Amino acid sequence: MAVFTMTTGHNDFYYSNKYEDDEYEYRHVHVTKEVAKLIPKNRLMSETEWRSLGIQQSPGWVHYMIHGPERHVLLFRRPLPNKSGVSGGKNAAQPQDWCGTNLKDFISAEE
Repeated sequence: MAVFTMTTGHNDFYYSNKYEDDEYEYRHVHVTKEVAKLIPKNRLMSETEWRSLGIQQSPGWVHYMIHGPERHVLLFRRPLPNKSGVSGGKNAAQPQDWCGTNLKDFISAEE
């Protein structure tokens, strides 16, 4: 059982601890319900967009997935450093389809 502690950041957002797999480091950010209303419903956000909402993270994080049932939880990832100490590859800063599925599958149909 994984236990995540959350830290309070700017605007009472909650930032999860980081976790990783073989390729990426992940974290999720809980935003306020008011800010959640400003999140685009049908696409991922660019770094400029999520920073304009008040989310503060170090460079390299990409908004990579929308979870329809909890739109106030934003999922981020960034490539793990490779053995040469350089982060990412040719697609490091680009949002990717999650597990090859269509983005609309993660957007609630009730919206």
